[in-house]
Amino acid sequence: MLPREITLPIEAGAALRETLGILDDHARSEDPERAIVLEQRVWDTWTHEEWETMQGPDRTIHLDIEDAAMILDGLSFTEMMSAELPWFEMVQWTVDFMTEQLRPAWTDAEWTLFSTT
Repeated sequence: MLPREITLPIEAGAALRETLGILDDHARSEDPERAIVLEQRVWDTWTHEEWETMQGPDRTIHLDIEDAAMILDGLSFTEMMSAELPWFEMVQWTVDFMTEQLRPAWTDAEWTLFSTT
């Protein structure tokens, strides 16, 4: 529902993969199958060599609003679980960065519609 093509740097792709892994580790995903498919889609967006070096061009990835909502939920969970850790400021920066990348791809009206369905 409400698909978008979003261009992300490889660092954002890594943050997405990390977030999906955290959701999986804690069995927090409301749709584990969607999370698996999304993680594979992110992985396939860059080459193995680019992941190894964390150097690659910005790439476009297809996301539905459900994907973005799952990621944002995972980021919120990660932030909450990290509050006592010494690297909490880095977690907050990552959450803010990813939210800035994802949320604006859909309008406030679309987010409202999504949250009521």
